[in-house]
Amino acid sequence: MSGTMLTEKTIKLNAAFSTKEEAIRACGELLLQAGYIEPGYIDAMIQRDSISTTYVGNGVAVPHGTEAAKPLVKKTGLAVVQVPGGVDFGKGRIAKLLIAVAAIGNEHIDLLTNIAQICIDDAQLQKLLSARTAKEILDVVGTVEKR
Repeated sequence: MSGTMLTEKTIKLNAAFSTKEEAIRACGELLLQAGYIEPGYIDAMIQRDSISTTYVGNGVAVPHGTEAAKPLVKKTGLAVVQVPGGVDFGKGRIAKLLIAVAAIGNEHIDLLTNIAQICIDDAQLQKLLSARTAKEILDVVGTVEKR
């Protein structure tokens, strides 16, 4: 994951949300403010999760837009939102870490591979969940990138 895809501006720590929609919208807002997406992509992220959950397991959700929303992506980017209290993604699936993806073309394939590496590595995931600064998040993501 390139450093330009994830920056301190697209990382939010210690967030709390009442609903998964609220959490997904917060992820989308980070992507929007960083210039990765057009505003309509956020609704497509909500729609995508309603079609099939974006919860991937191990306390992680990967919100992203629908295929039809791809034209609303200006450049590939990520947002990471840490939710220590968790947010329910339905059926008791509690996400404590949200990694939002906006990708041009097939660039998301490499992104999703790197995200999967984080999700299955309990030590790396724990570092993300316990990070107190955005730099700590960037450090973990950087170690995955170099594998």
